[in-house]
Amino acid sequence: MDLQEIRAAYAAGRLSEAIIEPCAQGNGWTVVFRQTDGALARLTDHTGADKIYHTLDHATELAKEVGFDAVRVEEPF
Repeated sequence: MDLQEIRAAYAAGRLSEAIIEPCAQGNGWTVVFRQTDGALARLTDHTGADKIYHTLDHATELAKEVGFDAVRVEEPF
C-alpha cells in the first residue's frame, strides 16, 4: 500500500499497529502495518516496491504522521 492508501486505511479504522523492521537488503528500515483483520500491509513507493527509510527516526516519524502514537520496532538479534 502506498502512503495515501495507508492514511485512508488508518482513517477508516482498518489499521491496528505500526511495525518497523530492518529491510531484507540490510540498507534501511521498512514500515509494516497490521490491519484489524490480522493481515499485514507493507508501505510501498510509487513503483510498488517496499519504501525504505535509511534511519529508524524517519521510519518512526512516518508511522506517527499516519496517526499512531506508538510504533513497534522488530529487530532480530
